[in-house]
Amino acid sequence: MNTLSFDQLPNVVAELQRGQSEILALLSKKGKPQPEIETPINLNEVSKITGLTKPTLYGYVQRNEIPHNKKGNRLYFFKSEIVDWIKTGKQKTLKELEAENDEFLSNCKK
Repeated sequence: MNTLSFDQLPNVVAELQRGQSEILALLSKKGKPQPEIETPINLNEVSKITGLTKPTLYGYVQRNEIPHNKKGNRLYFFKSEIVDWIKTGKQKTLKELEAENDEFLSNCKK
């Protein structure tokens, strides 16, 4: 077993700190997946996704009813936002409505 003198202690501690910093840097790079950058899509692609015509989509844009970005005179959309926008219009099934109704009525009786 090696014995350290008091004079060597600062150098040993500094070396340990450097090693720890290197390990932490490697772990942080490896553990965090790089976020994907979503590429904007144009109105034609939104039309294909939604099945809506371009005039209908322009109307939605004008009334701010569809998520969009505007830079200069150009419109940009993101597919994830369009899909989320479509999902907000989900109609509940008869079973879902009945379950909600039953839950509401059971809460009213308490």
